[in-house]
Amino acid sequence: MKDQILSCAAVLTGDIVRSSSLPTDRRLALFQSLQDLSALLKHQYPDAVRCDLAKFRGDGWQLVIDRPQKFFEISLYIRTYIRMRFSEEELDTRIAAAVGSVEFVPEDNVSAGFGQAFTESGKKLDELKQYRMGISLALENAARYARLFDALLKSYDTIITAWTALQSQAVHLALQGLTQAEVGRRWQPQPIEQVTVNRHLSAAKWGLIKEGIEIFESETTRIIQGG
Repeated sequence: MKDQILSCAAVLTGDIVRSSSLPTDRRLALFQSLQDLSALLKHQYPDAVRCDLAKFRGDGWQLVIDRPQKFFEISLYIRTYIRMRFSEEELDTRIAAAVGSVEFVPEDNVSAGFGQAFTESGKKLDELKQYRMGISLALENAARYARLFDALLKSYDTIITAWTALQSQAVHLALQGLTQAEVGRRWQPQPIEQVTVNRHLSAAKWGLIKEGIEIFESETTRIIQGG
């Protein structure tokens, strides 16, 4: 893929919570897991994620989403992946999203890109203290929606941060469009019954989360289109 110039994109900038306490072997496992995650994202969201996830500022990472309306769903995919893969260490990630212009995205290193979305995403991550998710709308005529989007995202973050590793795994698999029976068959380390999957999803308030995905996707699309 060639270097990109995007009129509008979402840039996700994140860092791994509690990574500083990892021993060397688990830090190496985290590095490999982020590489695996990059491949999974490109497979799961081929129209939205075309660049690899890049390392950024130590234990940080950065991702460009060509379809910015998918920012919330893809953020959930990333958080649930990390939380289920490193459940014993209770790792998580902060994620700051920014929707705006991207002037340049190098093919081999997303974090060397520049544009308004890159700038605002980095600033938003530095502002995140109490919460682990936030968003900036760096779009013309979007200022009136910015506080609403950020407050709504932080409300969802309160629910997401409270998830157990089992609830994170249930949501991660559900995000792939699997039925509850299929989630049960794909469960790690061994399959579980559909009724157990349902219990995990209900505890995670999956119905409310799905509604949030739909709201952010439709409203971001409308704002981008100037509605």
